[in-house]
Amino acid sequence: MTAMTTPAVAVPGRTALPGALHYFGHTVRLTFRNVAYVIFTMGLPVTMYLVFNSIYGSEPIVPGVNYSAVIMVQMAGYGALGSAMSGGAVVALERRSGWFRQLMITAVPERSFLIARAATVLVVVLPSLLLVFLAGFTVGGVRAPAGVWLAALASMWIGLLPLAVLGLVLGLLVKAEAVQGLNTVAMMVLSMAGGLWFPIELMPDAVQAVARWLPSYWIGEFGRWPFLGGPFPWQGVLVQLGWTAALIIIGGLGYRRAVRDSKR
Repeated sequence: MTAMTTPAVAVPGRTALPGALHYFGHTVRLTFRNVAYVIFTMGLPVTMYLVFNSIYGSEPIVPGVNYSAVIMVQMAGYGALGSAMSGGAVVALERRSGWFRQLMITAVPERSFLIARAATVLVVVLPSLLLVFLAGFTVGGVRAPAGVWLAALASMWIGLLPLAVLGLVLGLLVKAEAVQGLNTVAMMVLSMAGGLWFPIELMPDAVQAVARWLPSYWIGEFGRWPFLGGPFPWQGVLVQLGWTAALIIIGGLGYRRAVRDSKR
């Protein structure tokens, strides 16, 4: 992935939100021009779903719902998690390229930077979720009312916010040479411990207790809930909000340090 060119950014004196919207539009355009990145973020989760569905998809999980729906949600969550976190690698490359010196000149607030970057990542992730869901409908034979599909898609997409911010935090704090490897390790740990590869009920009790405090676990729960029924996972909303708030604070500190370091 190539580093982005200098964006048009907020004029000093404007509020953070208009600045973030302006920066967001520019970064979305640049991101979608990176063909290799877009293909990876959209193609990998679909491929993984097709492979796992061909093995386990026909097994029933509850009356009227085959395991294909659960695999669809888990693979969409796993692929989207990786896509969301990969945005940090772009930030790390921009730091190394000296692009942050331009941010010093334009005085982009850390809040605008984080909002715009996280929103860009979520926009790029959304098509990958849609494609996995489309594969579930066309290939996996998943059937449900339209409201179920929309609820699963929307709740998973919004639930990815803390993972998008986590990727940005790593990109701000870790050297470009190491961030991709660290992202991969973090993604694998979060996916395994969060039950996106296999149910957490198969894990030791201590791991199950930890899993319920991970944002990756609740991405899967948000997607499964509309298909399997039961009470809405409100605990997951609190967990995601807590992770997002904490990571935004850490990301703001990382952004200030990155801008400060660019002066040297």
